[in-house]
Amino acid sequence: MFYLEYEKETGLVVKIHEHEPTDINDGHLVAKSDSSSLGLGLELEFVISVISVDGKGFVTSLSTMKQVVPAYQLLKKIDDLAKENIELKSSLADLWETILVAGGNA
Repeated sequence: MFYLEYEKETGLVVKIHEHEPTDINDGHLVAKSDSSSLGLGLELEFVISVISVDGKGFVTSLSTMKQVVPAYQLLKKIDDLAKENIELKSSLADLWETILVAGGNA
């Protein structure tokens, strides 16, 4: 099962999640899909648009179109940098916690 996060206005899939996301951007919706043709990261290689969703939140219709290579490379780099940014923020938070604990024991 995959969860497709997409723009409400355009239907453009911005992220395919393995688990149901709990924090999505304003203006985005999430639809479920059990299609074997979808996979994590596929939104970087293809332009995927959700066309319709049933009452249970499952995608009933979508369209896909292969990205051109330069666009795919840029989207992949952006995705990699976003993941790195999350890791760095987590490391920074851990560092601040260590500093505050050490400062409190001094």
